[in-house]
Amino acid sequence: MKNKNLSKSYSLLLNSFFIGFFIVVSILSAASPNKIGIIRTYGDGFYEIKSNGLKVLHLKGTSYERGYQYGHMMKDEIEKSLKSGTTLFAIYIGDGDYDLGLKRIFMGKEEMEKYIPYEFLDEMKGIADALKDLGSDLTYDDIVMWNTINDSKMLHKGPCSIEDDNPAGKQVPFFPKGGCMSAAAWGDATSDSSMIVGKNMDWYSTPEMRENPLILVVKPTDGGYSYLTPVYPGWITCIEGINEKGISTGMQISKSDLETMKGAGWHFLTALILKYSDSIDDAITTLTVYPRPCGNIFEVCDAKTDKAVVVETTANELALRYPVKGKNLLWTTNHFNCYPGWEGYNGSVNMPAQQEKFYKLDLTSIETWQNTIPLWTNGRFVRSRQLLDENYGNITVQKMINLLSDRFCMKKKKHVEWDDLHADCIADVWALDKELANIKFYKSDKKAPVLYTGGNVWSLVMKPLTGDVHIAMAGIVPAQRGEFKYINLFAELASMR
Repeated sequence: MKNKNLSKSYSLLLNSFFIGFFIVVSILSAASPNKIGIIRTYGDGFYEIKSNGLKVLHLKGTSYERGYQYGHMMKDEIEKSLKSGTTLFAIYIGDGDYDLGLKRIFMGKEEMEKYIPYEFLDEMKGIADALKDLGSDLTYDDIVMWNTINDSKMLHKGPCSIEDDNPAGKQVPFFPKGGCMSAAAWGDATSDSSMIVGKNMDWYSTPEMRENPLILVVKPTDGGYSYLTPVYPGWITCIEGINEKGISTGMQISKSDLETMKGAGWHFLTALILKYSDSIDDAITTLTVYPRPCGNIFEVCDAKTDKAVVVETTANELALRYPVKGKNLLWTTNHFNCYPGWEGYNGSVNMPAQQEKFYKLDLTSIETWQNTIPLWTNGRFVRSRQLLDENYGNITVQKMINLLSDRFCMKKKKHVEWDDLHADCIADVWALDKELANIKFYKSDKKAPVLYTGGNVWSLVMKPLTGDVHIAMAGIVPAQRGEFKYINLFAELASMR
């Protein structure tokens, strides 16, 4: 009997040990920054960290429901990104005066809000309501501001100024010498005839923004197609992505001489293309009928039909550029190329004339125009053409990654190391680990130096027909210095109930 009691006591002790051990392991696992799998859920949405480290937010429902899921699952990440990013851009837009910059940001937001489609306003309201219910001090106005702040940044002091206290026509301060690029190849240009699309996203970012870049997988239940787009927390879309209909799009800044906040904004025009396009014509219609704020270039590809187009837009003009005859290639950087007679363009609008003053162009002839395009955009354009031509017929996903990661410096006419990048390299950096000011952050008790970088913040290669995406967005700048990781749109959609 005594032995039985000892055996029973030993068994209970052993069980207690294992229970305690598993509790400790569970706590440590939950606290681990390397945790993978589904981390949070709300309604039909869930937040997942993939085994390769990609952070993916799945949203399903109506616009409002998706917004509420977003806000509920990503409260901390939204607060960190929005508050640090707003502080950064306020200093910039205020020319060093934070309070003035914040005023101008909200002036821009108030104007642009009038032109944002209701469904996106509803989605942002869902985010704000969820944040409020969780005790956040961020409001609906903050969320709309965060989704229009990029437009305010680029339109500040443009010829159609967003603020009343400055004369129009001034140059944009701190304008990045680098601002995204897109490239596409298909048919006989690629090794397997499939369409392969590359996109670099070049922008400003704070350490807090780079800490948690997200991939949104969006499955609407109130109309529209499902799509995938990379974002910083709190943005409802960015300026590139693919949808379930084999459509991809990517936008590039292309400053123009007439700009306004009286338009839908970059993020929302991209979201409209991804959500409602089943063809290139659908995308062109969207960009034609919705009011546009400024000079931008959208490359749109349809993998179902092996067609692609570059849509060059300003607030009051639009022109289409198609591939050169006999070449299944199309690419763009940050200047307009719809110049009559240039590479087969025969449209009626001379788009470079729309940026003549801003880029200081000489439009007397094609030759003088080409010679006066800034090197930071034309150099990357010429280098992209060279790499696409050299690999014609053998372009693969890896070769498109190589193109997006290219470090040939046009100014130095040689390859440079990662730590010596320039804005005229395809993999570019124009500001690395810069400090603006030691200041109290927006809606925060935090007072600290405002740090930022400017350059490639993510880079992706897409196969729109099969939904394959290879993306580098590890938080370092340039993003191509990190690993390109794989995700598939259709596999992600299948995982959503």
